[in-house]
Amino acid sequence: MTEKVIRELIIKSPTKSCMLDPIPTSLTKQCLNDLVSLITVIVNASLSAGIVPQQFKQALVTPLLKKPGLDSNDMKNFRPVSNLPFISKILEKVVLTQLRNHLSSNNLLEICQSAYRKDHSTETAVLSVLDGLLVSADERLVSLVALLDLSAAFDTLDHTILLQRLEMTYGVRGTIPGWFTSYLSERFQSVIVDGVVSASCPLVYGVPQGSVLGPVLFTLYSQPLSDVISDHDCDHHKYADNTELSKG
Repeated sequence: MTEKVIRELIIKSPTKSCMLDPIPTSLTKQCLNDLVSLITVIVNASLSAGIVPQQFKQALVTPLLKKPGLDSNDMKNFRPVSNLPFISKILEKVVLTQLRNHLSSNNLLEICQSAYRKDHSTETAVLSVLDGLLVSADERLVSLVALLDLSAAFDTLDHTILLQRLEMTYGVRGTIPGWFTSYLSERFQSVIVDGVVSASCPLVYGVPQGSVLGPVLFTLYSQPLSDVISDHDCDHHKYADNTELSKG
C-alpha cells in the first residue's frame, strides 16, 4: 500500500478512539504528515509477513443498555460494544478492499446477499423479497414466507471451517491464508465497567466484534446455506445473519 492510500483511509475513518490506542485518533489525524510513513510500514509489513501484530488483536468491550430505562440488573438488557485499536482497523480496511476486489472480479459474491457490499443494502433486500411476492401474486399463487434469524450468529463461526472455505471456495491463496490465520488466532478481549478492566479472555470462535472484516467473513462463511436452500427449490434472500425463505 502507498502512503497516499493509507492517508485517505485514515482521513475518511471516524475519529473514534479506543483506550488501547497509544494516542487519541484525533491526534493521529493532526500529526498524520509525521505518522503516515510509519503506519504504512506497519501495514505493509503485516501483509508481506502474513502476521497481524498481537497488539491489534486485543479488544475492549463496554456493556451498554440497549434502550434507556431498561433494568440494569438484567444482563440481557445490555449490548456489548467492542472497541479495537484504530490502526488495526486501518489494516483491516486495506485487506477488506483487496478481498472485495478479488470477490468482485471473479464473480464470487452471492447474488442473494445484500449485506456489506457496494450498491446493496436493506433496501435491495426488501425490494427483492417484495418483487418475488408480487410475481407470485400475478401468477395467482399463494406465497409462504419464513424468516430465519440466527442467534449470536457472529459468535458461532468456526475458524478452521472459515479458513478452509476462504482457500477452497474463494481462491484465497499464497501468503494470505497465513494472514487470516494470524488475524483470527490468539485474540483476546477484556470487559470494562466503571473504569475497571477485567482479565483478558481468549476468543476461540466467532469473528471479532467491532472489526471491519468480521461481517464480510461471516457472509462468506454462511454461503453454503444458500446452496442448501436452492437444493430445496425455495427462493431466498440474505442480509447478514437474517435469511428470508419464500415459496410461491
